[in-house]
Amino acid sequence: MNRPWRSGPAARPWVGLALAAIFLAGVGTVFALRARAIATAAREVQALREEQHRLWAEIERLKAEIRRAEDPKVVEEKAREILRWAYPDEELVILIRRR
Repeated sequence: MNRPWRSGPAARPWVGLALAAIFLAGVGTVFALRARAIATAAREVQALREEQHRLWAEIERLKAEIRRAEDPKVVEEKAREILRWAYPDEELVILIRRR
């Protein structure tokens, strides 16, 4: 049973090219998906930075409002506006608008 291998047709070159193309497509897919994930993360980071700047501006506005709250005129204004307070000798008129 010691017989030599039969010499058959040589390996076709397109098989090697097809395997190389499949390998390159797989590697390309991995890199493309990674690039897509990076781009998505970059957009999320940009949106979070914009929200952070908006919140910082709101914090600064609130700090300025707190500094203003020490003024008695502002306290009186807020009491009249929010709590509807008035001095005893004043009459408070509330207008109700119907739509």
